[in-house]
Formats: sequence, C-alpha cells, structure tokens
Amino acid sequence: MDGNILVKMSPRLKISSYVIERLSKLDTNESIGCLYGVMYDGNLLVVGLSLELFEREKNTYKQLLLHLPTEIELCGVIKFGETLTTETRLKEILQDVDITDNPLVIIINQNKDIKAHFLVHDKFEETKYEVLDADELWNQFLHVHLNTVVPLSCEATIAGVKNIMQNKRIKIASGQVSFHINGTSVYLFGVASDVGLTGISTDATVGELLDSMNPEQPKKKKHNTNSIDILPANLILKATKDILSDKLVKTAVKMMTTQRKPSFCISMPLRIDTLAIIHRNTKLLELYTVLVEAACRSLKLLESVLLEQLGQEGIGDGAGLRLPETFHFIPDELGHFVTRIVPKDIPDESMEKERRLLHSQLGLPVDRPMFRRGNAHEWRPARLLRAHAAPAARPGTRAARVRGRCGYYHYLQDGFHDDGWGCAYRSLQTIFSWFRYQGYTTVEVPSHREIQQCLVDIGDKPSSFVGSKQWIGSTEVSFCLETLLGVQSRIIFVNTGAELQSYTPELLHHFQKHGSPIMIGGGVLAHTIVGVELDAEGREARYLVLDPHYAGADEPAAVLARGGCGWKGADFWNKTAHYNLCLPQTRPAV
Repeated sequence: MDGNILVKMSPRLKISSYVIERLSKLDTNESIGCLYGVMYDGNLLVVGLSLELFEREKNTYKQLLLHLPTEIELCGVIKFGETLTTETRLKEILQDVDITDNPLVIIINQNKDIKAHFLVHDKFEETKYEVLDADELWNQFLHVHLNTVVPLSCEATIAGVKNIMQNKRIKIASGQVSFHINGTSVYLFGVASDVGLTGISTDATVGELLDSMNPEQPKKKKHNTNSIDILPANLILKATKDILSDKLVKTAVKMMTTQRKPSFCISMPLRIDTLAIIHRNTKLLELYTVLVEAACRSLKLLESVLLEQLGQEGIGDGAGLRLPETFHFIPDELGHFVTRIVPKDIPDESMEKERRLLHSQLGLPVDRPMFRRGNAHEWRPARLLRAHAAPAARPGTRAARVRGRCGYYHYLQDGFHDDGWGCAYRSLQTIFSWFRYQGYTTVEVPSHREIQQCLVDIGDKPSSFVGSKQWIGSTEVSFCLETLLGVQSRIIFVNTGAELQSYTPELLHHFQKHGSPIMIGGGVLAHTIVGVELDAEGREARYLVLDPHYAGADEPAAVLARGGCGWKGADFWNKTAHYNLCLPQTRPAV
C-alpha cells in the first residue's frame, strides 16, 4: 500500500443507555431525527437525539446545539422504517456533521430493532455498538461550568446588539482572554500568551485536577444529579478588572436617561453561564479551546434572547428590556444538560408553547414540567434534595418511587424547634418542595406559621391556632395543598396499620402516575412515603420512608446512617392504630 495514502477508520461506536431507552419509546411513524455525540479516544459516544418536526424550519437542530453542552455535536441521523435510503433531507443533515468523517445513521423498524451504520465513502457500513450505562457515563465524563459576567453597552437596536455581540465573540476567540479554574491556582492562556497553562503540570488531565480538588470523593459512584462532577471556571478579560465586580453583577438593566440619536442605549451586565462536557482523560491544555467555544455559544444564546425582545412591539427602543437569565436542566430521561436563557421575571406560564415544542423535539413526555425554572439544576443545593435516592428496591419486586427531587424537611431544621409536634408540618413542606422542584409552582415552601395561618384563613382552625404547637394531620395537609397550590389530593383511610399492605398496589399506581410524595399520619406520628415495593406474590411490602423526626445534619451519609431515609417493612406501622394517607394528584403540564 502506498505509504502516502491515509486510511480513515470509522470510530468505535458507543450509545448512551438514555438514548437507547428513548429510542425504544419513540413512535416509529416519525420520519427522521438527529443524533448528537461526543468524540474521545477514537470513540463516538451518542448522548442525545432530537426529532425533525418542523417542515418550514429545516435547521432546528443547529439552534438546538446552542442549548447543549459544548463538545456535544451533530453526529448523524435516525431513520424510522425498514429500509436504508438517503432521501434529500437525510443527506442535508449528514452534510452538516463535522465531528466525524463518517456520519452515523441509525435505523429503527416497527419492532424497535436498532441497527447502526457509518457512512463511509458514500456507502453504508453496518457497525456494532456498545451501550454505555448511566453510572459509567457519569463516571467517565465531567462538566466544566463557565460562569462570569461581561458588560454590555450599545445602541438599543437589533443592529447594535448584533454588532457588539459579534465583537465580544471575536475578542474571546482571539486568544487574548484567559480562564481560571475556581478554587485552584490553575490558569489557561491563549495564543496571545507564551504560556498555555500555569499552576499544574502540562500533562495533567481534567479528571486529575478535579480529583485533587475533591480528594475525599470516591472515584466510582452511583449516579444521581446531585453528584454530577463539576469543574468551575471563570473567564478573565484583560485590563478589565472591574468587570467582575459585585456592583456590576447586582446591577439591573439600566437604560440611559438621555436619548442619543439615532436611539436609546442599553447598559447591562451579561452573565455567561454555560457548560461543556469533557472526558476525564482530556488534557487540561485542550480545555482552552473548549471554553472559548462554550463562551461563544452562550453569547449567541444571549444575543437571541435580546434580539427577540427588541423585535417585540413596544421594546423597539430598548425600553422594558429584561435581563437574560440562564438555567440548566437535566431531566431524568435525558442524560444530558439543556440550557435555556429567558428574560428575567417573565412568568413560566407565558412560555408554555416554547417548552412544549422543546419536549416534542427531544422526544420527551408532555405530562409533566421539565424545563420550568423550578426544574433547573441546583449547583449548591440548600438542603438534601435526593434523600429518596436511598438503597434500591430488591430485585424481582414491583417497585416505584418519587419522580425527580424534593427537599427533605425534618425536626429542628433551620433552627426551628418543632420536635414533638411538627412532623406533619415537615411532611407537608417536603411535598410542597416537590411541586416546586418539578416546576409546578414558584410559590415558596410555607413556614409552620404560614401553614397555620392558611388553615385559619379557610375556617378550618380558630385564630388561636396561629403560633401554637398543635398537630395537624393528612386532611389539613390536603387543605393547604389545595389552598396554596391548587393541588387536589386523594385521602385514603386505613382502619389499622395491619391493613396498610393491602393498599400497596394503589401506592404503586400513585408513584407511577403522579410521582409525588405521600404523607401518612397515624396516632401522634406522621411520615413521608417516597417509594414502595411489593414482592412478586403480593405478600410482602416495603416502604421507602423519609422520617421528619430525624434531627441530624443534612448530609446523605448521616441521613441514611441514622434512619432519616430508608426502607421499612410492614411492621413499621402500628398494627392497631388507624392511618390516613394524603396522595397529592398532578395534572398534565409542561
């Protein structure tokens, strides 16, 4: 063979288990879809997909890419049907694949069989693939979170915003900016500097740096969205030290009071808040170009939000322009982040159409919110959000648990002494937080006093109830949910604890359909049920219980070790006491 001929090999193919699961649920009547992936060490890992839904807007996948973490790129297409054909639309999408010389085409037939092919020299070659499960995906990859503020000052016109944002992207891409890894002495420099990396060995990987920052973290762990590995970074613009001052960060959108011809001016702080997904073995030296691309993606999204506002009636001169806010989402079904930037204080209800289109494009269910503000990922949770990520149910059982996340509210939390009387209040707060974190509401979790005032206001309790240490039960919990959130609840009355097991199938159905925590009260005690399992014969049930009587630290290890969250057998409930259960109901929403 001629030594000058370069033989291009197709990458080894891996597909995220999240993608496999979503493909299995898609309607095979769909025409085509797009695949998104990450390249590393000769591997192509498919991490996401979207459906081509819009005939008139043929490049929606290009816009979607701006909402995905940097390093995720278009890598191929999905074809629904029995035959592998290259119609015009499929060819158009494949031409935009830059991540690999051999675009990927996945065929799904009526039986949901999946066959993968690489396009090599205009011919399809079927290839084997490996499914990468969730734990392995999150152990191999981490996210870099770039978060910084830059000033925006320009004429309040579409042309003015486009011009200034393009100039900012050019400056960032010029190599004259640097990046700092927060909490370390590591700095990354561009071509304008003689040094590419300081503060660590030039051979170091991003994974090694992260491990050095968190030496006590286990190298291998089960995935949950509270333990996503994050490398925090910020951008440094030369000779603009004051740009990152607290004063600027706190500044709201400020319009100049004097009119300049031909228009008003905009002056506001823009927050670049963006993500990149990186394999742990990536050299730190390679991170500079990734962060440049991440910053530019964020600026493009910010620009689109500003331009959309300027194009609206009454905002053409910049008056009423709202500061853009960035939110990152990672629905359990998705397996990757989606970033949305929305104008500050615009109510979630006004953006339903946009969210519904995003659900459809990503092939996600439309029965519950996933991209409202309340669904956004929290980098520093204020309290334990996934206490129900306790040990898994036993193999061979029918099991279901709370969908998503909720706060864990318990005795003595936030310095409030409610031991001996506040367990049902805490259970209500846990349920309330679930509705917030699932995006159903933006109403704050009520305090004990606010709960009592609510019951007084609706006539359920006398005015003396406010400020007292009187108990409440499941009925009062349902009253508060209905009054404060508009949430209806189903109440189940159980004569004795011994009979509770007979209701286990109904609890299973509740978690599968609604996914909300269940409050159970009996005697003088109240608990929160966040999961249930039933053996194959239907004879033995166990309940995953959040115990509001716990009074320790909000740390997962402490909560689990001290019984704040765990599986309880049927003997946990008093066999002679009667119990009332409050099952909050949800309605389809996006």
